[in-house]
Amino acid sequence: MNQRNSQSTPAPLLQVGVLVLLALAAMSAYLTRHCIAVANTTIQGELDIDDEQMGWVLGAFAAGYFWFQIPGGWLGNRIGTRAAFPLIHTLWSLCTVWSSLAGSWLALGASRVAYGCAQAGMVPLTAKVINDWFHVSRRGICSATFAAAMSVGGVISMGLTGLLIERFDWRDIFRAYSLVGIAWSIAFFALFRTKPEQHPWVRSEAEEIQSIESNRADPVPSESNNSDHDPALTGSALLLRIVTSRTIWGINVQSFFRAAGYGLFVTWLPAFLEYRFELSSAEAGGLTMYPLIGVVAGALLGGAAVDGVLGWTGSKRVSRTGLAVGAMVACSVLIFLSSQSSSANGLVMLMSLGSFFAGFSSPCSWAATMDVAGRYTAVIVGAMNMAGTLGGLTMPVVLGYMVGDIRETGGNWNHIIYFESAVYLCAAVSWLAINPNDTADAESQ
Repeated sequence: MNQRNSQSTPAPLLQVGVLVLLALAAMSAYLTRHCIAVANTTIQGELDIDDEQMGWVLGAFAAGYFWFQIPGGWLGNRIGTRAAFPLIHTLWSLCTVWSSLAGSWLALGASRVAYGCAQAGMVPLTAKVINDWFHVSRRGICSATFAAAMSVGGVISMGLTGLLIERFDWRDIFRAYSLVGIAWSIAFFALFRTKPEQHPWVRSEAEEIQSIESNRADPVPSESNNSDHDPALTGSALLLRIVTSRTIWGINVQSFFRAAGYGLFVTWLPAFLEYRFELSSAEAGGLTMYPLIGVVAGALLGGAAVDGVLGWTGSKRVSRTGLAVGAMVACSVLIFLSSQSSSANGLVMLMSLGSFFAGFSSPCSWAATMDVAGRYTAVIVGAMNMAGTLGGLTMPVVLGYMVGDIRETGGNWNHIIYFESAVYLCAAVSWLAINPNDTADAESQ
């Protein structure tokens, strides 16, 4: 073992600690991101916001989130993930405070745009940390843990906000949640380092191994990846590669549809349940937890399946594309079947089974994107998340108009469920274009 390899392979316990920090970041992010969904009708009543305006408010986050994906990844490359992550985390926590001060739908929407800008770097930075700290054979479970933690944060946000909203002012709840992010930022900066070899626990081990190696008569040759020594693509060449790659297009399109489908769960579902089944905010928030719990369970099992199938078959295409297509089709079918239930509990149960398969596909997406991206992980994952953000922006706006129309005309609430099912079916079809072996360094096909 040489110095480079020892530095890039930290102790398992330290890697677990890094993964826990990433998971806590995701939970904190989704705690503040989705609390507005449960407070939806309360905010509408207080600020006199109609359904269409609220749709734009819920989509405003994605507008900011879209434009700062690649800049967020660039920031990590520029100042290191140790500094960049706490910086953006603190900024989005302060934007949550800003939301709590809003007095109109325009002011609330502006605060959500700024919040999205600040949080945009989270996914590219997380992907870079995983790429720097973990082996390719662990990408499935690492991305699954992060994806599951996102929805755990959403579950906590839905359930806790549903309980608190009947006892406390929504503004005070938002401010309390922002403190979680600031506390995380302090802990992360103190405990984390951008590269494994920069961490004092790893450095001491590496120095000891280097001392042993320096005394050997025939040093062990380097096992580093030869691609690390290949000349990197220029900015224009990388952009051309992204634009002309069928695989990268497929990754981005499936990201759009998966994020759009997820958008129902975390924006309009509580209000949908309130309007359709005449539930209270607390009851609707409690039921909305279950689809997100389904996403958590699916993501964790999906991560294990991605790594397990890769080890069993040796095929990235089977372990990424094959599993994702099957999961998306199952999700679409179950969401459609939920429309046939006449009770809130029955609808949510079937929808939660569908969300399980939606979560199952998430590690497939992360692993395939990192497979393709290689050294360009921060940029290409940022592009993928930009595409997902477009889906996240479009869905709440479209649903806002659908909800408003249904309430005004007495239309069929199942149209929203049919639309959701179709969105996930489109995600399944998009996966057919993805070949995880088609790396960014390869020539365009």
